[in-house]
Amino acid sequence: MRPLLGPILLLLGLLPGLAAEPELTVISYNIRHGLGMDGKVDLPRIAEVIRTSGAQVALLQEVDRGMGRTQRRDLTTELAKALGWQGVFDANLRTKDGGQYGNALLSSLPIKAWKNSVYAQTRPGEPRGLLRATLLWEGREVDLLTTHLDATRDDGERRHQVGLIREALLGLPAERAFILAGDFNALPDAPALAPLRERWADAWATLETSAGPTFPSDGPRERIDYFWYDAARLRPVRTRIPDTQASDHRPLVATFRLGGEPTRK
Repeated sequence: MRPLLGPILLLLGLLPGLAAEPELTVISYNIRHGLGMDGKVDLPRIAEVIRTSGAQVALLQEVDRGMGRTQRRDLTTELAKALGWQGVFDANLRTKDGGQYGNALLSSLPIKAWKNSVYAQTRPGEPRGLLRATLLWEGREVDLLTTHLDATRDDGERRHQVGLIREALLGLPAERAFILAGDFNALPDAPALAPLRERWADAWATLETSAGPTFPSDGPRERIDYFWYDAARLRPVRTRIPDTQASDHRPLVATFRLGGEPTRK
């Protein structure tokens, strides 16, 4: 008699309500222009971290284009080519010699549209911005956003930037799921993050009880990298922090499914 397990599993998978729910896995990573803790700029190493994460989308911070310290290379284009994905980048900071520095998004999913917004500044300092892309996932549009907030000790600028992020999120299409990720340079209970905590959910805190530090990568002590999402439209099902020193941050990886309340441990 032939074994029937295979056909039975196939039929079950085709039955309504029993098919596996689609999952979206995203990696957020401050790559420090590819500079690892060993002092080497190694883009293939960064690409391998992204590839082995299993992500379909990478949200990256501290990305160079045309900067002298990375030999005028276009890091987004190099990483996208190494992965066989699409990539978008825009500068928040531009140097006098033509260098650009900002955030990037890499995706194996179709990118329908994208836009970068540089935050208005309340005082002199490094310009920061919010990169947003609309992707097609399982026939639906979903917005992926990434940012890298001010790093100074005084949190005044971060508070201002989070206020601008809140306005941007409230302006997104109400029916569309979104994921916001990045390096927020603030601890989970920081007052600067209150406008996000009050309305949206922190994926790591939803699923995990451990502290989840992401910085510095050679001995993590602080959780300053996040995924924020609307719990009415998405739910995280897995999160993890890969152990790598390819940058001074460890990457944060999260897998989401559509709809429902968050899964809690």
